[in-house]
Amino acid sequence: MGDDSYTIQREASRILNSVLLTDPRLQIPESVKVAAQRTSFDISALAAPFLPAPVKCTESSTALWALLATFGNAIVSERYEISQDVVVNSDVASVFLFSFLLLKVGGRPVSDPELVRRYSVNDTTRQFTHWRRLVTNVYPTRDDRWFHLHGGLNSDRSLRMLGLPTHRDVADEMDAIRILSEEVKQFDAEWLDIEANEYWRQAGGICLTPEEYRETEQGKAIAEDSLYLLEEFPDDKLPPVPWPEVNTTTYRPLEGIKIVDLTRAIAGPTIAKLAALFGATVVRVSNTTLPDLGIVLFESNLGKRDAHLDLKTEQGRQALHTLIEGADVVLDGYRPGALDKLGFGPVYVHEVAKRRGKGMVYARENCYGWKGPWKHRSGWQQISDAVTGIAWLFARMWEMDEPVMPFLPNSDFQTGIVGCIAIMNALDKRAKRGGNYLVSMSLNQLNSFLISLGTQSPEVQRSLRELWPDMKSRHYDDLHRQMRVLSSGLPKLTPQLLNPKYFGTIKADLGVPDEEMVFVGPAATYERTKLGYDRGSCLRGTHDATWQREEQGTPHA
Repeated sequence: MGDDSYTIQREASRILNSVLLTDPRLQIPESVKVAAQRTSFDISALAAPFLPAPVKCTESSTALWALLATFGNAIVSERYEISQDVVVNSDVASVFLFSFLLLKVGGRPVSDPELVRRYSVNDTTRQFTHWRRLVTNVYPTRDDRWFHLHGGLNSDRSLRMLGLPTHRDVADEMDAIRILSEEVKQFDAEWLDIEANEYWRQAGGICLTPEEYRETEQGKAIAEDSLYLLEEFPDDKLPPVPWPEVNTTTYRPLEGIKIVDLTRAIAGPTIAKLAALFGATVVRVSNTTLPDLGIVLFESNLGKRDAHLDLKTEQGRQALHTLIEGADVVLDGYRPGALDKLGFGPVYVHEVAKRRGKGMVYARENCYGWKGPWKHRSGWQQISDAVTGIAWLFARMWEMDEPVMPFLPNSDFQTGIVGCIAIMNALDKRAKRGGNYLVSMSLNQLNSFLISLGTQSPEVQRSLRELWPDMKSRHYDDLHRQMRVLSSGLPKLTPQLLNPKYFGTIKADLGVPDEEMVFVGPAATYERTKLGYDRGSCLRGTHDATWQREEQGTPHA
């Protein structure tokens, strides 16, 4: 498949050692660079690119997993005086990018009707009817461009913007696609972009090429930003915070660290899920009256407690305030500015830290980045893929003259890895220097990094087209339509990815007593440290919004 000297492992090693570790903007400490000498890549994993993508999804994910594992190893060395090797498996780093699709609960796959019924209770706005789901899609515009409409977790505003009913019975998916396409084509792309984002406050974006995106004011504003921004706020009242003393047999780097998870969808919850995997205690704050991505939630709540709070009530705000007072990290994945309006933005959270005399890490992620004219906009993985040019790169691979969306939420999951790396970095700096910290990630920063790594060679892309002919998609093939094809193709085309040793099992708390869940395990394996979750996924609102004394036990990898 192309150049015989090119392997996923070699390219991931290059990205780790020659790109990530040498980037001064990431502020990587010397201890991590030293620890990287003990990081290697599993040569038993598939060597040639196998995902039907023009960009280096597997190589990038593997390299980011390696950096995350290396950061963890450096912290383990300092906390527990353990010196060890760590091996990263690129097969697992790949299936991590669509891990929720491979989840099994009680022996049932996520497509099982009974499981669908159970997680659909989170779909309080009935988003998964054909009519409402396919609002989130790419459609042609009047001026011969392409616009990615998006319904978010509630398609009402996007449908009202188009003058369409918010609910409608349609015969099938193609019927919904036809009607929506005809309506979007009544408008110019620029009109839709401004109308959706600035008036209706609903996500949406014009499908740009990478070259077009770089020339936008937004592209220029964050052109010099790396994968994350790390800002330190020194204060004489905030001395270094030693790593917590823990009684452990697993030696995970983040044991004893408390994180408040204020996120929904995929990228933010993945940051917190990974932190839990690496030992952190995570309390996710949810609101059971609001919609959520149930299929994702069943997997992304691994390792977490989940507490219901209504943050628009004084009681809910006070409970969150108390939770934050005991936390080390606050993770914000809401629309930019939403938590500030509720009184829990980084300025106030850092003030809480000053009052208690112990520094805090405030971590936040959004779509567009934290500078520029679009920084305030809400956004999703599909919107980032549309505006940064990823969709047109997929189109070029498939020799199409219309944008084609990726078949997996790559930018979401890889932003999750980046966020956990940034949090580890900030906590390490807090342990050494004290102070408060603000770390900021975005889907656009991740996609810009991915594009900067270059595309697969023409030979590799041709081989991938031949391997996955059924993955050739049209502009209207949304993630759900494409993932059906991916799911059916994996066992036949890349069966190694489904190796049972890549999966873990743990007892779940998803509404059925004594039920087990099977999930994608960690992509990194240490000699002594044992990564894993202290608990399985739970339903929203299962726990109280309090910190409890953690029991030390054997986590489940």
